[in-house]
Amino acid sequence: MSRRPRRNHSPAFKAKVALAAIKGEKTLAELAHDYDLHPNQITTWPTQLLEGAAGVFGSKKVSNEPAVDVKTLHARIGELTLANDFFGRRARQGRTVAERKAMIDQTDTLPVKRQAKELGISRGSVYYLPRPVSSEDLAIMRCIDALHLEFPFAGSRMMRDFLRQEGITIGRCHVASMMKKMAI
Repeated sequence: MSRRPRRNHSPAFKAKVALAAIKGEKTLAELAHDYDLHPNQITTWPTQLLEGAAGVFGSKKVSNEPAVDVKTLHARIGELTLANDFFGRRARQGRTVAERKAMIDQTDTLPVKRQAKELGISRGSVYYLPRPVSSEDLAIMRCIDALHLEFPFAGSRMMRDFLRQEGITIGRCHVASMMKKMAI
């Protein structure tokens, strides 16, 4: 048996069927057969009709929509205008993350949280201050640079071995990360 498509009945049709059910001249099965509906549908419509009948004779229709607060709307419009001005000045061009981070203005009236959100940057990266390179690492980097000038073919493993010969104990991964920082 094939399913028939879902049907949407008009309010006039529902009222007609509900009134016929309230009259009680025919049984639910007969009404279901006459109007080509399921009996459960016919039982729900009369109750909806009786519940809504009191509203027909009411003095005024009560609107379910809340009153519009003009002040909040104006505040929202101002906020959006401010955001659009911010982006009109700064963020319309496609830029790298570092450039977008530099765009954030701590003194602007638009909060930093909102600026970061609109620029597509995580807030943690906005407030993050990178740790400076330690003096020991700088000394090791100078040694790596000198060794690299002498042995430009040396990778991180060979560089680690050269550093150990000079008395500097360091791991291969640390050497590799330093070489990467130095663009070697």
